[in-house]
Amino acid sequence: MIFVAGIMNMNPSDIPSFVADYDAMRNDVLAEPGCHHYSLLVEDAPTGLVNVMEMWDDVDALKVHLGTPHIAKFFAAHAPHMQASTVQVYHISGAEPLPGM
Repeated sequence: MIFVAGIMNMNPSDIPSFVADYDAMRNDVLAEPGCHHYSLLVEDAPTGLVNVMEMWDDVDALKVHLGTPHIAKFFAAHAPHMQASTVQVYHISGAEPLPGM
């Protein structure tokens, strides 16, 4: 299992079209083989702060995802507006419930 997580700083003027394009493709991404979670959450629109959290079976599933037409279109539209990013892939060896839950 892998997580893709981090923060992207987008040009605030791009946020409305970013959200519309994300909303239009999210269900397609969730239907991809190996996708367990996909969230690009705009935490602060005036500053362009976006929280990224994705969960995939493995890097191979992520690579297939990154090669899909809907992601290529999304990146072409919004990558030029990205000002910074801390998004990385994290390899997860296991999971357990929160303590006390």
